[in-house]
Amino acid sequence: MNEGYLAVITRYDVIYFGSIILVVFLLLFAIFCFGVWLTRRPDSVSPYTKKPLRRARDLNWAASEKVLRYLYEMHDYDNKIFDIKKASVCRETGRIFPDSLTWFDRIELDWTFLEKRFPGDYVSWGSLIPEQQKAILVMHGSLKGFQTENSCPNPSPRDIEPEYIGLKPGPLYVDVSTNIVLGWKCIPETSLEVMVVQKPKKDYDFR
Repeated sequence: MNEGYLAVITRYDVIYFGSIILVVFLLLFAIFCFGVWLTRRPDSVSPYTKKPLRRARDLNWAASEKVLRYLYEMHDYDNKIFDIKKASVCRETGRIFPDSLTWFDRIELDWTFLEKRFPGDYVSWGSLIPEQQKAILVMHGSLKGFQTENSCPNPSPRDIEPEYIGLKPGPLYVDVSTNIVLGWKCIPETSLEVMVVQKPKKDYDFR
């Protein structure tokens, strides 16, 4: 008849397993504290107005549907539909910033949103000389819907002057090395705007 086997637990086994449990507990506690710290941090403000943003999921259904339909009908890989639940909206200008909500539902946004939207070294349309603007217009064929009439003369997007902040549509930016434009366009029948990428259709000789 076989006798039952009783495992022998030494003092070192107790210390070893106790240490593992303690480390796991401390790790979970640290994660919890980090999460609490993140949730208590204030939301980012609008890069343009420096005022609080709202979560785009709070937009009414009709407005959200118009935004998504506008992007869908562009049929453009560089201007794909985004998750409205992960976006924020500038209350004063109606500009929508995709992917600006963290996992902890905190709005996190700064001027790097331009490069995150589409990589490039962007300057304000208004900082270009008329010859450059004309050349870019020729390369694109049309810049319809973008703000080309009134644009801040300061090259850096973040140095926008107050008089240009609230214009509709919002500012237009250009990467002079690739001639790609990145700018705001108005969503028809709403007060909202989305940022649109447009690549040149032809080369141009500046000489």
